[in-house]
Amino acid sequence: MLEYLRKDNSPLTISYSASNSTQNVYFEIYDLDTSEFVQAGVAASGASSVFSITLNTDTTSYDRNIKIEYINTQSGTAFNEIEYVSLVRPYATVDRIKQLIDVPSGTSDQKIKNLERRARLSLNSYIGFSFYKEKRETTVYGNNSDVLTLYDNVLRIDKIYENDILVYEKDSIIYQFDYPIEIADSGRRIKIINGDPEQKEIAEFPIFSIFEFYNLFKKDHSYKIEGIFGWEYIPSDIEEATALLVSDYLCNDFSIRNKNIAQLSNDSYDIKYGSDSATGTGNLLVDNLIAHYKESRYMVI
Repeated sequence: MLEYLRKDNSPLTISYSASNSTQNVYFEIYDLDTSEFVQAGVAASGASSVFSITLNTDTTSYDRNIKIEYINTQSGTAFNEIEYVSLVRPYATVDRIKQLIDVPSGTSDQKIKNLERRARLSLNSYIGFSFYKEKRETTVYGNNSDVLTLYDNVLRIDKIYENDILVYEKDSIIYQFDYPIEIADSGRRIKIINGDPEQKEIAEFPIFSIFEFYNLFKKDHSYKIEGIFGWEYIPSDIEEATALLVSDYLCNDFSIRNKNIAQLSNDSYDIKYGSDSATGTGNLLVDNLIAHYKESRYMVI
């Protein structure tokens, strides 16, 4: 799958090489995770049968995997070709990396992009999650309270299903709770709140019926939330950590350090790495910068 670096609120142009006899190219784009139709149009023609398509700002607003279906017309006959693409927001742009570190002269922008990807994957592995921004869904269970605790940051709530029944839809006048909902400051909780000026949580005065709790997220009921999840922006310390790793990768001795050699001696110096050199990112400063993000994951047997 090809990876293209996206930027919020900016279109993205992708090139497509067709056969010499291709007259025109129509394209359709679908989200791979949701199968949702995303965008369609006619590709712009260029020299040597190289066409280009422009992904609009709605398509590039999120990190997502997409399927691009090209329909080529050749002598009145249509041929289909499919390309799978990953749209990803970089942790640091080429320009930002050049601001943060000294890049050796002659280093191409493409090489910096390749090393940023390596740094990004290394940070994701060490921290335990990625700084994505995705349009997707997640499912959690209620506990007879006015709060739902999520596994990820939620930026926007579009829909909520209770046991697969739609109970809330953003901007709808029909599917609404009797009390408004809001995202907590932590980004990992959804709260039902009372509409009075004091904004008291309704758990302080719940209304009960004979059969069930009223206006609470009910115990053992599943709640599927559709919306925007992740991070609105890349934190500055993650940008710096990415640039520092890119700087490491550009060093002449990285090939040696990358092999986790316990000790290296020559006429000029002796080097011995610590026992935890293979458990972090390979850079102690980077490990300290991002330590507060690191998630511990345990398996209970």
